[in-house]
Amino acid sequence: MPFFDSNGVKIHYLDEGRGAPLLMIHGFGSSAEEHWVKTGMVERLARRGRVIAYDVRGHGHSEKPHDAARYGLANMRADALRLLDHLRIARARMIGYSMGSRITLEVLMFDPARLSAAILGGFGQGGQITTPGQRHRIAAALLAEDPAIIEDVLARRFRRGAERNGKDLRALAACISAEETTDVASTIDYAALGRVAAPVLIATGDKDTIAGDPRPLKGWFRDPRVVLIEGGEHPTVPADARFHQAVEDFLATVPE
Repeated sequence: MPFFDSNGVKIHYLDEGRGAPLLMIHGFGSSAEEHWVKTGMVERLARRGRVIAYDVRGHGHSEKPHDAARYGLANMRADALRLLDHLRIARARMIGYSMGSRITLEVLMFDPARLSAAILGGFGQGGQITTPGQRHRIAAALLAEDPAIIEDVLARRFRRGAERNGKDLRALAACISAEETTDVASTIDYAALGRVAAPVLIATGDKDTIAGDPRPLKGWFRDPRVVLIEGGEHPTVPADARFHQAVEDFLATVPE
């Protein structure tokens, strides 16, 4: 079970297959095991290339700080780049799901030379997660002593999911509350994304009310492709064979 040190935080990762490297970043409250291994994605993609999947800080087997200052997009973007550096990979393809897509977006904005292609799964515009104050409501729900008092429906879903899977509630609360703004769009540099030459696939379920509609994101990039997974919801798409096929088809057409 390999680990590396990311500026004082121990990060767990797996590295399988040979060939063009693909870095995989899971969603909030999940892990590399849950989003990529158990769904069969690692096994499938490792037949065609090198697959590196890691547990984001606060998740899986990685270290789980309880201080929100140890999280945030800058720290999580740095983890991804440090892992590539640790493995001596100058340039890779990257796939994220939900939170992992937001981390991938950070790399696209600030370090585009490190990516030859990107996949944003479970990502869109206008979803519930971008509602002002929603991240703080989820954090409060994760920390609530009595879950019965949680009124926010989405926050209650996150709490139940975290409890059901035995997560570190304090670590998840610190992670999701690290960056909150009433204007989510202000965190995105659209001009920088418009300069990105790498092809980008956005693949999201058409019933994904958490992420929202992926189609408006097509205007953010120079070489975008959008796939709507019919009937797909936020929790179901990572295991959906149509998502797997869309990813595999895209990777077969993009630079290594």
